[in-house]
Amino acid sequence: MENVTGKRVCVIGGAGFIGSHLVNYLIEERGCKVLVLDNLITGLRKHVHPKARLKWFDIRDNEDELVRILTKFQIEYVFNYAAEPYIPECFERPMHFFEINAVAVLKVLNACQKAGIKKILQVSSAEIYGDMKGKIKETDMVVAHSTYGVSKLAADGLVQVRWREGNVPAIAMRQFNCVGERETHAYVIPEIITQLTNGPLVYLGNNSFRDFQYAGDAVCMAVELLEKGECGEVYNMGSEDGIQIYDLARLIGKIMGYEKIEIIPDEKRVRPWEIWHLQSDNTKLYSVIETRPKVSLEEALKRTVDYFFKNEKRWDFFSDKDIKNESWNF
Repeated sequence: MENVTGKRVCVIGGAGFIGSHLVNYLIEERGCKVLVLDNLITGLRKHVHPKARLKWFDIRDNEDELVRILTKFQIEYVFNYAAEPYIPECFERPMHFFEINAVAVLKVLNACQKAGIKKILQVSSAEIYGDMKGKIKETDMVVAHSTYGVSKLAADGLVQVRWREGNVPAIAMRQFNCVGERETHAYVIPEIITQLTNGPLVYLGNNSFRDFQYAGDAVCMAVELLEKGECGEVYNMGSEDGIQIYDLARLIGKIMGYEKIEIIPDEKRVRPWEIWHLQSDNTKLYSVIETRPKVSLEEALKRTVDYFFKNEKRWDFFSDKDIKNESWNF
């Protein structure tokens, strides 16, 4: 069993939403020395913990450069949270999504193997399953409903076969939806909060069912999974609870002080091939780790709303990519 406490760890995508939560946990709770690699297209410098070292890097680039970086900083463990995750854009840019979420993952795995990394956690997505009823197990059939889902499924396959073909010590973690501070894309929760700042009216697409987990809980569990999980395996990660999107909007409305909100269905917001139900079964995960979610959905939403208002009622959905050639040692 591995133990990352006090070790040198690299978080690829560590300036993003969930990645920044992970960096904070590794530094503040585990005493790690953390290198953040990020191309800052959606991640932001201000999200990176002041004790982390931040270097610009794009996982689509030459894998030999990644080998050099990992070796130079004497990295022992790698978490790959880098991805192109905003599904509405994949319908128009399928090749772009596949290059980042699948082809580039193979480059990361190869580089980690060459650099002698002890263990890798590759972050996948529940979107690979498509539409399922009830709680979803890793053994359930997968029918991805988007190029994004297909690309993440391909990455899962690479984790499994590269372990068997070349002993690349990687685990795939299928993350269900997360909620929390520092979201970097216009997902449904930021969209609902933004609309409700203008009054108790919200336009939404389909009333689908999703499993939302607080990002701070998710990263604690992810670290223990890297330490205890079996290489070449895939694990679900979620809250095991869930809520329909319209009820989610009503709960956010309540948190924001509305007794009642009006929801108007908007066909323009509906996906070409909707996934109606995603809910994690953590049985396999819980057979390996002891950590359990601590923050309720309502409390996670309160923290997210509070973050929004503390940041002058806006989300930072913009790019820092202009600093490609710079490097920081905070």
